[in-house]
Amino acid sequence: KPKLEKLQAPMLGIYAERDQFVTPESVRQLEAQLKQLGKTADIHIYPGVDHAFFNDTRPEVYNREAAEDAWRRTLEFFGKYLR
Repeated sequence: KPKLEKLQAPMLGIYAERDQFVTPESVRQLEAQLKQLGKTADIHIYPGVDHAFFNDTRPEVYNREAAEDAWRRTLEFFGKYLR
């Protein structure tokens, strides 16, 4: 189990609703724990997409709209926190 109380950096979490490895339930639990600890976290679960939805070499799971939005969120996060 991660020691979230030691987390000092902001966290970006990008997850897929249909991910069988990291389930939406576990993501919601993580988000609640981070909030309870007062940690800065930007968590987003993309509805209706599978694990690796941003991998354009896997057409069976690739979702262009979600991938582009995830990339946008990533760049915004980096721009905000990596100076």
